[in-house]
This record gives sequence, structure tokens and C-alpha cells, in this order.
Amino acid sequence: MTIDSEETFAPQFEAEDYDENYRCGLVALLGRPNVGKSTLLNKIIGSKVAIVTPKPQTTRHRILGIHSDEHQQIVFVDTPGIHRGNQQLNRNMVKVAYTAAEEADVLCIMQDASKPMDRGTIALIERFADGRLPQPRIHVLNKIDQSNKDRLLPRILEIQQLDPTATAFVPISAKKGLQVDGLVKEISKHLPKRQPMYDPEWFTDQSQRQLAAEYVREQVFLSMYQEIPFQTAVEIEEFTELENKIEIAAVIIVGSERHKPMIIGKDGALMKHIGIKTREGLEELLGCQVNLKLWVKVQVDWFDKPHLLQELGL
Repeated sequence: MTIDSEETFAPQFEAEDYDENYRCGLVALLGRPNVGKSTLLNKIIGSKVAIVTPKPQTTRHRILGIHSDEHQQIVFVDTPGIHRGNQQLNRNMVKVAYTAAEEADVLCIMQDASKPMDRGTIALIERFADGRLPQPRIHVLNKIDQSNKDRLLPRILEIQQLDPTATAFVPISAKKGLQVDGLVKEISKHLPKRQPMYDPEWFTDQSQRQLAAEYVREQVFLSMYQEIPFQTAVEIEEFTELENKIEIAAVIIVGSERHKPMIIGKDGALMKHIGIKTREGLEELLGCQVNLKLWVKVQVDWFDKPHLLQELGL
């Protein structure tokens, strides 16, 4: 049968009788591009629900990752990196991040502790410290495994000066898992008492179609070394579940004619590489054989046209 685009890994459910002290809340992961929000989400959830690449602006839309145990359910909201951009896509991505912040119960404001704080990071901290949003704010200093330990305390003091009413300051390494459990414990203190919103067995609200599109886009980002691949998007045109395999047909959309041969590569080599890597990731995720067909379509300046962005869910 064909998998409906609304079929997700996290259907909402009617909560059973939980302890009156059970806690549940939305936690927004916020920050500049490439500070490790998606890496942290995947580490906590224990599954790859958000794609990760070294290139900024990898995350384009709101992604939920659901962490549940017998005492609590933390619904993490991974958001696009907050940045400046003149294109409609950039503006939409930033709007998604700020909307997630407004709806969350707790704000986790992340930064890369291995690099000096730049003006963008300082402005971001000051924006959330201005009191317009009442939620508790936890500052997360990521990549401490790559940073100078002697500079960590002065860095925390600098953040405290910028945001003196913040709730906590937690240094971590999302990639290596250092002090991630401590961060989860700190977040737990600030969750409201509430019944779970999702079945505790599920770990994301994304549909299988959405995840398939993201896995393709991840490989496009990782494979395009010479040309920045921000002007690419992916649309799933077919997602059919058979008895022992899934058939997927995906279109890689590019914003210019000159990008099409770059994606395909010489004799189709790059497209073949993208397909193989995507299929391997999807087979691990879905637990079955995947047949994947890819092709490229040109939609000139799709990233700056509202009607095309709407069609792509962006």
C-alpha cells in the first residue's frame, strides 16, 4: 500500500492514567547555524531524526524529537539556525525558529564554545534576554571537547552578563555525549506538570516521506563540495510500501540550470553516489529494502518564490 504523507513516527494518542507529578513540555533548541542543535537532538533521542552536515542552514523547518521515560516526556523542537538572509526561504526559516521559541515551555539557547562569541551570537542572546518571552532560558555551550577549558568559565561569565536572569548555563559536547544527561536533568526541572502529548514509544512527528526527503537532501549537502548547495530542495513523488521493500521516487530541485549538471556529475557518478548513500541510511531507518529513484528538475529561483516554498512545505 502507499504510505500516506500524514503517517508519522509519532501519532498523537489519548494519555492513560499517569502520575500527577508526570511532566511534559516543549523545549526549543535555538541558536545560530552550525552550533550543533540537530546533533544534540539525535544524541538525546537515540535515533537520527534530524539530518546533520557541516554546512550552515542544513535544518530548514521545525523538527520534533520526543524523549520519554516513566517520569517525563520532553518534546524537543529543533529549529533552523537564526541568521540574516535576503531570500524568502531565509526569512521563512528564521520565522520558524522564533515561532518555536514563542510556543515552547523551555528555551535552550545553544552556541559553539570552540569559537569566540561573534556579534550575531551576542545579538541573539540579548534578544531572548530582553524579557519579551517569559520561558526559562538555559544556555548550552556546545563543542567543549574542541574548546580551551581555561576559557570556559570566562565564557559563562560573559553570557551571564548578557543574560543575568537566565536559568542555567550547561557546557556539553553533543557529538561525544559529554554532560548531555546533565542537560536533560536541568531541562526536566522546568517542565510543567502535564500528561504526555505523544505515545512514549514514538520518537518524532515526521512522516516517513518527510524523512526520506531529508535523507536525500543531506547527501546532496554532503556531496556538493565545489558549489554551495543551499539552492537545492527535495520532493518525494512516490512512496509505496510493498511486501518486503519500499519504492521511493524523489526529485532534487535546483534553482539554476547550471546546478543541474553539478548534481548529476560526470556520467551520472555524483547522482549515483547520492542515491547509494541515501538508500543505505533509509534502509537502516526503515528496517527494510529500499528502491530509490532520483532525478533533477530546475525551478528557477524557487527559494525566493512564496508559492513554490509553500508547495515544498517551506
